[in-house]
Amino acid sequence: MKPKPQSSPDPSIVKNLMELSKGKDFKVLEKRLDEQLKVYPNSTLLLNLKGTTLASLNRFEESIESFKSALENPENPEMIFNNIGVSEIKLNRLEESLKSFESAIEINPNYYQAHFNSATAYRGKGELNEAIKSYDRALEINPEYAKGLAYKSLSLKNLGNFEEAIRTAKESIRVRPDYGMAHRHLSSMLNYSEKNNSHILEMESAYKEESTNQEDRMHIAFGLGKAYEDLRDYEKAFSFLQEGNRIHRGSIDYSTESRLKSFTLLKENFSKDFFDNYKSLSTQGEKMIFIIGMPRSGTSLVEQIISSHSRVYGAGERRFLKEAVDFGIPPINGVPFPQNITLHDPKVFDIVGLNYLKLIEKLEKDEGRLVIDKMPYNFMYVGVLSCALPKAKIILCERDPLDNCFSIYKQKFGLGNAFAYSLKEIGEYYNLYRNLTSHWKSVFPNKMLTMKYEDIISDQEKMSKTMINFCGLDWEEECLSFHSNRREVHTASAVQVRKPIYKTSVKLSEKYKNNLNPLMDELSKGEKNEN
Repeated sequence: MKPKPQSSPDPSIVKNLMELSKGKDFKVLEKRLDEQLKVYPNSTLLLNLKGTTLASLNRFEESIESFKSALENPENPEMIFNNIGVSEIKLNRLEESLKSFESAIEINPNYYQAHFNSATAYRGKGELNEAIKSYDRALEINPEYAKGLAYKSLSLKNLGNFEEAIRTAKESIRVRPDYGMAHRHLSSMLNYSEKNNSHILEMESAYKEESTNQEDRMHIAFGLGKAYEDLRDYEKAFSFLQEGNRIHRGSIDYSTESRLKSFTLLKENFSKDFFDNYKSLSTQGEKMIFIIGMPRSGTSLVEQIISSHSRVYGAGERRFLKEAVDFGIPPINGVPFPQNITLHDPKVFDIVGLNYLKLIEKLEKDEGRLVIDKMPYNFMYVGVLSCALPKAKIILCERDPLDNCFSIYKQKFGLGNAFAYSLKEIGEYYNLYRNLTSHWKSVFPNKMLTMKYEDIISDQEKMSKTMINFCGLDWEEECLSFHSNRREVHTASAVQVRKPIYKTSVKLSEKYKNNLNPLMDELSKGEKNEN
């Protein structure tokens, strides 16, 4: 009798593959997996590992296909459904991801990671109360799940429930004392007035511990930077911020040259000549208000003020416009956006606008109100907006360049914002942003309302009335009490916008000037080029 053929490689080969995965050598791992799959084409282990490898290479569509192949003969189907859901989140297919996690939970109701990932999908949809319910289910199964506690705390913070958010973050740190993300998150909600503050001592202890990994140390460095700024020890604050940025910058791939190319193409293709010849009868966009600008330029504050009006819904930062552009203006004969805008029928912009509005309607939150989309990076799409949603209002937020850029440097962002971890590269990116927005201002001199952060701080009522009037609304006194607005805030400004106007962030960068030469040099170059 012949022995049954193996369905997976020998344990020694599997061990080698797992070591490549642990070492994050994903390109080599993909090659090795393809070699093994030729021998073991139906191996659930290999197909699942290839799916996670492709996902790590940001090839999420391919990863889903590999996971689905693994489902044909699964050993742990709940794990594979969970992996599919995670890739679907990365593709912003949030409804589909929730169904995948539901499939995983049906197979194994105690699979707490699937409950956690369901919460992530609900967060992406802006349904924070549902997210908290899913976190609670995960924590019922595993009460010592530090990550679940930390992200539940983050959702509570977004809802403005700071007392419970602080308590839950501390519980996460109790479970895992070196959990960097939880320390950094907790630091954003605390005001430090004494150097022997217990949380500062905890962060310093974890930071110095040899066993603390680099990612946790990076997060803790940002937390300590914030703490020492509160204590006005600016040299020590900067040393920690510099280290946090250095560690994270080493883990990401970014070049200013690629951004220069994409911004230049936007200006060249959305030129004055293009708009002089472009004719549209579209009246789309009357319900939309776009708030754009650099991150940390005051976009959250402006949204909070305007969304305090009874006739406005603040939808937060949405990727919908980029999705509508990517879907609606596909490459033609290999020519991508924006070089292909004259190759498409001009009506393509109407379709982009219509698809965008359909995505807004899916939120089911507007109820006849105006809707704010405050994705800052929509400053790249002002040309598209003018064609696709010509009736939309656009508010460009500006701030003192040094304050704006240094505020970015102090912040550990989520995904994206790859330019944000080097003073020089932040300055370079800011110059590209300023050059592009200057182009939009020259092409559309009356299209945007420019709102300066410092003007809002110095005369809140006057600037608030200017914005409300620009949006075509009657004035409501509630707009002055924006900090009482109980809407969800998903950005790094979730704490600040719950407070009345304060002036401490204006010119704060001057406290650090001795350390900011690489940034100031780049900003100076940008100013000379503008002039």
